[in-house]
Amino acid sequence: MKHVSFDAGEIIFREGTYGESMYEITSGEVYVYAGYESDGQTLLATLGKGEIFGEMGLIEYWSRSATVVAAKDGVEVDEIGSDEYMSFLQNQPEKVMSIMRQLSARLRETNKKYEEACHTVFEAVEAERAQKSRDHSLRSRISGLIRQLTHKAS
Repeated sequence: MKHVSFDAGEIIFREGTYGESMYEITSGEVYVYAGYESDGQTLLATLGKGEIFGEMGLIEYWSRSATVVAAKDGVEVDEIGSDEYMSFLQNQPEKVMSIMRQLSARLRETNKKYEEACHTVFEAVEAERAQKSRDHSLRSRISGLIRQLTHKAS
């Protein structure tokens, strides 16, 4: 395990890169972004002391799903490399439970946001359907009135 410090704005790792480390924050806060420095940049989370990040890369052997940036000067983390990961998991069961709780909380929050997004889309689709129905009904009534007026005029 290696202790590392970062200053405000310093990128700890970038979305899309492959990583062989996870991190536990021992001091300070970090920002987790999707689409960092793009038009679609989204702040996903602010993490603080005791929280972990980067674990997905170790668990899945996949590219990073976000960019992590030091929020302020003096951010300190413990970096756990892939070579130390299994030993870390075997010898620190309390840390394993902490990681599992954090992953569970993140999944629960993601599920909540997904449900809210689905509800928003459903409401938008229903509003559009209702508007089309009103538009169709109005067109039908106007067409009927025009037919009546043209029939009376002839």
